[in-house]
Amino acid sequence: MSPAAGQGIREGDQVLQVNETSFQSLTREEAAQYLLSVPPGDEVVLLTQSKQDIYRKMLKSNVGDSFHIRTHFDFEKDAPSGLSFTRGEVFHVLDTMYRSKLGSWLAVRVGRDMQELDKGIIPNKSRAEQILKATSVASSSGARAEFWKLRGLRGAKKTLRKSREDLSALTKQGHYPPYEWVVLREASFRRPVVILGPISDIAMEKLSTELPDQFEMAQSVPRDGGSAKVIKLDSVRQIAEKGKHALLDITPAAVERLNYVQYYPVVVFCEPDSRQAPPTPRRAPGASMRRPSR
Repeated sequence: MSPAAGQGIREGDQVLQVNETSFQSLTREEAAQYLLSVPPGDEVVLLTQSKQDIYRKMLKSNVGDSFHIRTHFDFEKDAPSGLSFTRGEVFHVLDTMYRSKLGSWLAVRVGRDMQELDKGIIPNKSRAEQILKATSVASSSGARAEFWKLRGLRGAKKTLRKSREDLSALTKQGHYPPYEWVVLREASFRRPVVILGPISDIAMEKLSTELPDQFEMAQSVPRDGGSAKVIKLDSVRQIAEKGKHALLDITPAAVERLNYVQYYPVVVFCEPDSRQAPPTPRRAPGASMRRPSR
């Protein structure tokens, strides 16, 4: 008989606390890693409660965890049971100790309208951090660095406080965790709108002029007294407080950052009806040409 069994611990009991550490918000993987880190021979104080019904359901369903994540890196599967994914996808994690082993998570890809798609294995958080780090090092000196900038942005360093104030700094930071824990939630504010594509100028101009009670352009301002311009997050917030959608002239890189700071923009891609249409008329009749925020 094990020491735990001798103290009345039974299979199916839920561990609520170990020594001074609460286990109620930990994943299966985190709980196992904590227990494995306890030095051999050390005294362990367990606080448990009987959860036999939940334990039986867990064994039957093969689900040991349940939470959602958004990915912040690209991954090509390395096993037949694995799932490939790109940055920005959402997964429902079902088990952080797949087959009772550390290193992989069992997850289901989540599509639009929260429908669950294919199920498979993805790297756990530790492996994902290693993959992201290796990818970042390999691409830091290449053209990929341009992806993290606003159109034409050549910015200076920003403090953490300033990084939450303007979008240019947000795109420069680039320090994402590989996985972001997310929940489905209804927005309590008017979300900003980002329009991409060759006729984005025209689309934003029409929305702001024809529906001024619903849409407003977020104005760019000079950054640090220089010629470069930025869009302040505070201006996005002020437009939302008016009950309007802020129209943002930014790149996909900044969109990802907006999601990370929980502004959740609506992103629309617009293109001309005809691909043979001349590329030059990027403005509405009578409207002056705008330069994108730099």
